[in-house]
Amino acid sequence: MDLEQMLPTGDQHALLASRGFRDAFGALWIERSDLEEIAGLLGVDASTRRDHTLEQATAWLTDWSRPLGETATIWLGPHSPGWSVAIMLHPAGSMSGSRRLSAGERRSLDINWLWEVDGLYPLYYQYNDGEVSEEIDAFWDGYLPPGSVFEPFASGLVRDHGQDDGEEPLAHTFLTIVGRMTGRFIDEDWFRTSGRVYDLLRQDAQE
Repeated sequence: MDLEQMLPTGDQHALLASRGFRDAFGALWIERSDLEEIAGLLGVDASTRRDHTLEQATAWLTDWSRPLGETATIWLGPHSPGWSVAIMLHPAGSMSGSRRLSAGERRSLDINWLWEVDGLYPLYYQYNDGEVSEEIDAFWDGYLPPGSVFEPFASGLVRDHGQDDGEEPLAHTFLTIVGRMTGRFIDEDWFRTSGRVYDLLRQDAQE
């Protein structure tokens, strides 16, 4: 079966929630495989690199005995052939920068949620430094415009989620679309991917 038609074996949102991302999550999927290049584009402090699997990096999210630092940190690692993923670890939540990461005829996608603040944010797609930009709204009624980049990857998915359903089913739908577009769904092996944790430079240090 074509990946565009496939479904993940597990609920994508539930898998993330079980690893500490129930209330907040932010990730960028980037059509680049050079992690050093991506780290530079994200504005990390290269001297803070710590090599961890995603499972190791997220362990503290469900361990309340571990103190939280004040520095913003991300996990960066490979996702699928030609794609990498960056996940905000602390503070958990919004991840940005998809436009610059799509420069050079590359694609990027980002998914974020902060349940207690704004809930689920739109699914964003960028191509070639924003030359092509599209989003699926967080209150999606199932409509996609003619020629939508998402249309081939939304086939067979529930599109019209009612307010009584909550936002979690739509988060699963967004993550399924991303999995189809990037060639890999989230599963237990995904959390065992080797990558690295970085501290992010302060905004004023990046300028």
